[in-house]
Amino acid sequence: MEESLLEEKYYEAKPTDPAKKILFAVLDDLFGRRGLDNAWDDIDDDVKEEILASNLEIVRKNIA
Repeated sequence: MEESLLEEKYYEAKPTDPAKKILFAVLDDLFGRRGLDNAWDDIDDDVKEEILASNLEIVRKNIA
């Protein structure tokens, strides 16, 4: 079974996939801003997973 992006973001070593590196770097920047990290915490995990997956696809399309 493939690991979730949410678990990978918080629990695993840094990714080697360039698209994931970009996605997680942007998220780290956003979460460092006042209020955004708290707002993320209020979102259900299944919705977070959808957000991560859709944004990962956007990054992949744009680096190809």
